[in-house]
Amino acid sequence: MLAGKEAMMTAPETGSLGLPGSKELAGLFQEEFVRATGIAARWAAERVQGQRRHEHTWVVPFGDKLGTRGTFSLHWDADLQRFLAGRLGANAARPEYLGVILRATAGRWADWRALRGSPPVRLGPSPQADESASESGSLGSSSAALIIDRFVLELVFALEAQGA
Repeated sequence: MLAGKEAMMTAPETGSLGLPGSKELAGLFQEEFVRATGIAARWAAERVQGQRRHEHTWVVPFGDKLGTRGTFSLHWDADLQRFLAGRLGANAARPEYLGVILRATAGRWADWRALRGSPPVRLGPSPQADESASESGSLGSSSAALIIDRFVLELVFALEAQGA
């Protein structure tokens, strides 16, 4: 019975552009987050509401041989990082900790995409600075705000126009 629920969360619904919906994006990240931490996260909204300052960002760029490019980016504040360190130890205090979870999420999405017959996606190196997809060449994006304990993080998927 659990396998059916996991399969539903693993296979994101996508629009005509290949954008996972907000809940599907959150579901992919939730699975990896729970697997890595044992801490429950829940989907809250499509976007973080109001003025929320995020001190940390991790980006996982991707591309395929047809020129489709995009990014997964995760934004969170220092209080979440301290909370994770208190619950999980010193390694969780490093931004790379959540970066690894984001990379696993992007990898799961890439695997799912390949199973659907799309060209294989290659994940690029993860810069720690905010280098999100440029707005000018963007085909679209989806985002999900997630709540972990009392903390909010935002996950954004951006798909850029196909290029050379």
